[in-house]
Amino acid sequence: MKKQLYMVVTIIALVTVAGLSSAKAQTRALLKADIPFAFSVDNTTLPAGEYILSRTSSDSNIAVLRLRRRDGHESALVRTNSVSGKIQEQGKLIFVRYGDQYFFAQAWVPADSIGMQAPRSQAEKRMERELAARNQTKETVAVNAKR
Repeated sequence: MKKQLYMVVTIIALVTVAGLSSAKAQTRALLKADIPFAFSVDNTTLPAGEYILSRTSSDSNIAVLRLRRRDGHESALVRTNSVSGKIQEQGKLIFVRYGDQYFFAQAWVPADSIGMQAPRSQAEKRMERELAARNQTKETVAVNAKR
């Protein structure tokens, strides 16, 4: 009888822990967005699609963001720095476009005035120099995101 009681208590504890960790994982998702173009994050190129952004670690000024495709096949991590701006009415992702190449630049959460800015990769810096040599300019592109 004690053995059966022990098993029931153990099962209840495991189910409770699994439920709590699942709820915690869901609250860590910051934004969801449908990105209509392929883009680069650091040295990783990701295809167009639906993405979920979540914070994997943070302190006061630095956060590591995980951009994961909704189907789970592709993802990338990027270390971001805080950037100040005006309070955002809705979430958005900011990309910088050089010709036909897009680079992830910033993420903004609704009702917050602090965004997360990714550092520029070597590839992005190279593209900027190439465009400048041809007297072409970069373009900033915003994609709406929601919680």
